[in-house]
Amino acid sequence: MPNAVPKQPPLTLSQYASAASETDRFAKVPGGTSKLTFGFFGEVGGLLAALKKVNRDQLLESETEVAGEEIGDALWYLVAMSAAQNVDPQQLGQHCLASLRKRFNECDHDGHGAVSFRQIDGIIDVHGSDLAPRRVELLSELARMSGEVVGHGTREQLSLGDATRADQFGQLLAVLGLVCASFLLKLEDVARDNLVKIRGRWPGSSRAYRDAFDNSFPEHERLPRILPIEFIERGRVGSTYVVQRLNGVHVGDRLTDNSNEADDYRFHDVFHLAYVAHLGWSPVIRSLLKLKRKSNAAVDENEDGARAMIIEEGIATWIFNHAKRRRFYEDVEPGKLDYGLLKQVHSMVSGYEVDSCPLWQWEQAILDGFRVFRELRKTEHRGGMVVVNMTDHTLTFQPATRSAE
Repeated sequence: MPNAVPKQPPLTLSQYASAASETDRFAKVPGGTSKLTFGFFGEVGGLLAALKKVNRDQLLESETEVAGEEIGDALWYLVAMSAAQNVDPQQLGQHCLASLRKRFNECDHDGHGAVSFRQIDGIIDVHGSDLAPRRVELLSELARMSGEVVGHGTREQLSLGDATRADQFGQLLAVLGLVCASFLLKLEDVARDNLVKIRGRWPGSSRAYRDAFDNSFPEHERLPRILPIEFIERGRVGSTYVVQRLNGVHVGDRLTDNSNEADDYRFHDVFHLAYVAHLGWSPVIRSLLKLKRKSNAAVDENEDGARAMIIEEGIATWIFNHAKRRRFYEDVEPGKLDYGLLKQVHSMVSGYEVDSCPLWQWEQAILDGFRVFRELRKTEHRGGMVVVNMTDHTLTFQPATRSAE
């Protein structure tokens, strides 16, 4: 007989709200409550749009897979929006249960203890056997109710009174749970998955880098923990190129923009250095420095091989084109980089060792890489020294000295 897998304790709404609040970027900003309200409405709209796209384009990604993530995002906004309007998680849960009991003609009663998502799922399981055929109806109800919340406006919402607001948000959570069940999903599972997602994107005080991927390999196969690379621009107007130098020795090929439009892509190896600093990963840099992990044939071929290098170059190019239309992320603060971009990048490295790095590390690498890229391309610099520190996870820039020209 196989060993039984112990079931996790129920996730309460208070526990979820406490964990989710660590990633609430709207709590202390002007107009934050309104932004949360619009955010919730946007996530409901995003759920409808995503499902439409899956059906229209006949994507391989299932409706259930898409719905789970979108419902999780909507849940985050609903809980944060409720808290911002003085409805605590326990109240939200109690009114949700009351709304479901009323809908299913079940006797209401005063519960004891903290309300959990498992209680919400339990009531729906007992009475919700016909929810899948009613999915469109439930989605329409969710859209209508979320529209009413936005339509009232924050001031009008706050004037409703605590009990009325708690009831309104409780009804919204109840319908969100019913929509979730119509996709054969549990709201508790969606909530847990959402916490994993938001911690990976906005880790708060729990930010911690993992050990370097090559720690267990021989020293001659490890990336240098301190790596100073000089970027030197040479040539004349119209035919300039960049060379790189490590401890006085040239590495790699001459790099040009390889484009009809001059955009300084010639400095793009700084992005690979940023991946080394913040991810401990770069098949491209390993190849340039001849540090492939040949002591392990599988790692040498798969993690450090040509396909991994092509993927890394593809990521760098794709992000560069995205950034070029956005002033090379000059005004993007940590925590604000496009989530869709980060999610796409993460999907591109699925199955590789770097897949274990959370999204916040990718964001750190990307923004830091572009910060130094902007220095390298300045008229007064046109190159310089870039120093990678893998131990401290930093990427620093030093203007070029005359002797390096």
